[in-house]
Amino acid sequence: MQNLVGIGGLAAAVFAFAGFAPGAIAQNVRVFTCQTVGNDPPEALGDREAHMLSVHQGSCRADGAYAGGVSTEEIIWEWDGPKAIELSGSGIIRKPGSTLAWKDTEGNLALSMTDGKVTGCASSGRGVNTLATGDWAKLAGKGYTWTAKCVGPSSQYTVEAKDE
Repeated sequence: MQNLVGIGGLAAAVFAFAGFAPGAIAQNVRVFTCQTVGNDPPEALGDREAHMLSVHQGSCRADGAYAGGVSTEEIIWEWDGPKAIELSGSGIIRKPGSTLAWKDTEGNLALSMTDGKVTGCASSGRGVNTLATGDWAKLAGKGYTWTAKCVGPSSQYTVEAKDE
């Protein structure tokens, strides 16, 4: 479990943010390229082995129809070994003339391990858009599902969100 504690950006950040709504490549699919902001290694809670908490902060850029949108997010993960559940998550994306805020309602994250080292990760969840203005106004109050995966260096990840 020592390797899990030290994974920092990869584990805690990878999918933290999940629910970005705008950024469509297809009409109802949004793709985001993201990176962890800062260092957010999991902290042991001390009640049992491998039970940890991490707070992720990330920044993403939207591709496709919402190109030019930039988002920020914050997610709290509860870890039990190489798996985590999302305790809370929210974020906002801005583009001149449009703003969208979201709140995740659930999420999970699993790390792939080889020889005690993290080699990948996958995550999924759902949420709701809590505020939307401008071109994104029609997304206000709508739900979404999301999936995410690690890419490149340990602090980078992609997220794909779909309207429900």
